[in-house]
Amino acid sequence: MKNLFKFLALFLGLFVFQTSAFSADVSVMLFSDIHLSSDKAENKMTPTIKNLLGAAKMANESSADCVVILGDNLQSADRYNLAMFAKIIKKIKKPVYVTVGNRDLSKTKGLVKSDYYRILNKFSDNKLKTVPSYKKQNDFVFIFLSGVNEGIPSYRGYYKMSELEYLDKTLTKFKDKKVIIFQHFPVVEPKEDETRKIVKPENYFKILKEHNNVLAIISGHYHSEGVFEKDGIKHISVGSLGLSGELEQINVFKNKNESYTITTKIYNVD
Repeated sequence: MKNLFKFLALFLGLFVFQTSAFSADVSVMLFSDIHLSSDKAENKMTPTIKNLLGAAKMANESSADCVVILGDNLQSADRYNLAMFAKIIKKIKKPVYVTVGNRDLSKTKGLVKSDYYRILNKFSDNKLKTVPSYKKQNDFVFIFLSGVNEGIPSYRGYYKMSELEYLDKTLTKFKDKKVIIFQHFPVVEPKEDETRKIVKPENYFKILKEHNNVLAIISGHYHSEGVFEKDGIKHISVGSLGLSGELEQINVFKNKNESYTITTKIYNVD
């Protein structure tokens, strides 16, 4: 009997060790390009609302530490749909970080960044007050950027010098931490598209080359998934939740040699 107890103790110890050895240092569920729109006239469930509800449920059931939403959350800048979007993501029982895309803001439609986050945070538990900003998650620093020109709507993102200066200062401040950047517009395209390519990407790359603590840059916008590497940084492109029902989970593992491994897994809402 004693030998049986010893065997069980050893087995359980090995199980706990293996479980902890393969658990991610940080795990993030990603939603992008939800393009949420409602049917105000008929008050019916739309496909984009159904996809977001399904994704929220899947995120709650997942092993992810948090959820990051990468912009183009709305089909167009609209306060009613923004409130609906906010109420749905409030169902997520994990920390939620929401950034913005080119469809979310419009000065001509009366929805600028300050109003967007005021309405969003009135109805949801989003952890960001504005972008650019940063948050600490586990032993990592998450930086959230915008790239949206509110005054001149465009599919082409533009990271202004003020935003790049913020990025530079934050990377310097946390030079001893590993950083993951979340934004709507990618700086490394998952596919060539002149209508979506960001303006002056060289300014962004210049900042990155001055630092060595960025692990990954995660973006949406192209409705296309993929992982690309440039100068030691993983550039992860996330597909569209609204159009194809895709969401993605990334897991970051620290290796014994102090390097990091990033894995991705794509899911589809039921």
